[in-house]
Amino acid sequence: MEAILEALRSKEFPSSQITALGMLSSLVGSLRGSNKPCVESWLLKIAGFDRTCGDTTKTDETKADETKEEERAARNWEKRIAFVLSNHEKGSIFKAMEECFKSNSIEIARSCLVVSTWLVHMLYSFPDCGTRDVARKSLLDKFVNVLQSSKNLEEKILAALALRGFASEPCGLNEIGVYAKSLWKTLRKIKKSCTAASDITKALMNLPSIDAADLWSCVEGPAIDVSVNGEILSMIHVRSRLISSHSDGTIKVWDTAKRAPRLIQEAREHSKAVTCLYVTPSCDKLYSGSLDKTIRVWSIKQEEIYCIQVHDVREAVLALAANASVACFSSQGNGVKVYNWSGIVKNIGFNKQAKCLALDGDKLYCGCSGYSVQEVDLKTQSSSTFYSGAKKLLGKQTIHSVEIQDGLLYAGGSSVDGVAGKVFKLSSKAVIGSLPTGLDIQQTTVNNDFIFTATKCGIIEVWLKERVAKIAYIKMACGGGSTRITAVASDSDGQKLFSGTSDGRIQVWSLD
Repeated sequence: MEAILEALRSKEFPSSQITALGMLSSLVGSLRGSNKPCVESWLLKIAGFDRTCGDTTKTDETKADETKEEERAARNWEKRIAFVLSNHEKGSIFKAMEECFKSNSIEIARSCLVVSTWLVHMLYSFPDCGTRDVARKSLLDKFVNVLQSSKNLEEKILAALALRGFASEPCGLNEIGVYAKSLWKTLRKIKKSCTAASDITKALMNLPSIDAADLWSCVEGPAIDVSVNGEILSMIHVRSRLISSHSDGTIKVWDTAKRAPRLIQEAREHSKAVTCLYVTPSCDKLYSGSLDKTIRVWSIKQEEIYCIQVHDVREAVLALAANASVACFSSQGNGVKVYNWSGIVKNIGFNKQAKCLALDGDKLYCGCSGYSVQEVDLKTQSSSTFYSGAKKLLGKQTIHSVEIQDGLLYAGGSSVDGVAGKVFKLSSKAVIGSLPTGLDIQQTTVNNDFIFTATKCGIIEVWLKERVAKIAYIKMACGGGSTRITAVASDSDGQKLFSGTSDGRIQVWSLD
């Protein structure tokens, strides 16, 4: 061990540093059937970036089981080795690695990055024996420098993985927070390729010492005129596709991988306005509801959607939520309808008009007139009041939008006493956050980081999801005084935001 440390510190003998780093890499393990260390590929995969290292394909189930057993044994071995290396002489190996980072040799710098990332990652897999502070003080700024200056994506991802370890503790997160503004754009750029970067951005955005508004930014993209199809009534984002529905009965599918959405399909199956779209959590089925009194079931393929079923429900469909067992929809009257795909419609009565629907397992949540949320148990086909908000003597108060994500329900509607929305924990019905705004919320979309609430007047307010705090707003250049935002959608990664308007325009924003 002393010989390895001495070699790592020997800046005047680069060959000794390379040999020592190679020895450390070999301790991490090797691929089955190969003598080459694969620690870098393993670390990249942990960071969310999958890259193979050699031919590891196994078709035989017995061999696959053997490989899993070997991997399990290798991980246990690596954990023990990392523990010994990290705790030798109170973390002296991290100080030695700091010296290697100063080398002008590309080979030494890359090997040092890989080994250091492995050590820091493993350091947070066992109890702290006092060496985490040493590692952070020696290497944190080195990883920050790699993330800021390297032109190699894989090097950036390795640095992000190490920084995620440091960010898992308050003191480390606060130190990374000092670099938040300079790191932000880089982290956002690699976020889609690296879950570690996503974890760091979320931690920084929710760090109390940081003003999240300083980190938030968006760039207005192109506006697409589809007014030939009338009003945009609904939009939903699925993987890299945006699906929009229109008042002339058209459904459009857009490829959103590039800056400007590219139209790849235009389906004209409905004879009247398509009022609502709903996608299953598995993203393999799309459901559309229309004023032509039908619900259509679509299969979602790589490039296009295909209508596979048509159900005549004999009433105009205004809001829709569905799964493999039933379709729940609202029409002109009070209550909600449950259609069981075999042609039987059951009316679930309550003295409210359902304006929006969200489905969570066997429970349906209906945003209603009277500023209430009704809960429908689909097993018993009975309803109860989930939430009944404050009411004003004058004016109509309504819940216009409900969204469910990660066990939370986001409800938005009329502004009552300066609050237009609330966030509920479904399991307890407890309010865990409020959306204080004087603007009525007409549409809501939620991604992994933010809540976006849209108003009729062309303003989209941006709320930090975890803290339920407003950090910004986007002003949409509407075409006229009567133009309204009628639909909003965001990709789950938080890279893009889309809005649709009553005059038939789709506006795109890139979220930096």
